Amino acid sequence: MPPPDDASHGAAGAARLIDCYELIAQASHEMLAASRADDWESVTRLEDACRALINEVRRDACDTRLSEVEQARRIALLRGILADDAQIRERSELWLQQLEHMVGTSGALRRLTRLERG
Repeated sequence: MPPPDDASHGAAGAARLIDCYELIAQASHEMLAASRADDWESVTRLEDACRALINEVRRDACDTRLSEVEQARRIALLRGILADDAQIRERSELWLQQLEHMVGTSGALRRLTRLERG
């Protein structure tokens, strides 16, 4: 007779793993909302929370068996997370371009001021 499944292999482990994916998806939605509000501090804070959850998923995923329904839910959550991530990346790239423009404009103004004084 095979040994009984421990929590990481049984239904409880699968439920815990799906819960982690749900929390990551929720955080990614919140990150997207924060990026739309130009609240990059919140994006960074939520990203740190996601990183911790992702580490938990990595630790448990290899040892956890998911049913077909759980696997389908996991894939749906991952697709949503990736879609959010793409939008966040797009917004952050726009923000970085604006920042580069401001820094470039600021540098050009300093150079002009020095030329005018000099």
